[in-house]
Amino acid sequence: MSNLIEFFRMVLSYLMVFAVIFVVSGVGGFIGVKVWKPKTKSEQVKE
Repeated sequence: MSNLIEFFRMVLSYLMVFAVIFVVSGVGGFIGVKVWKPKTKSEQVKE
């Protein structure tokens, strides 16, 4: 029984690490798109 509990703890810790990586990359991508789009629009206005 203790081996099963340790297995679930390991699986959940790995899932938590992957969830953090996914969230950070998603937020980074969202911020990148938000910062990148206005620059292209402002460059078009200058031309």
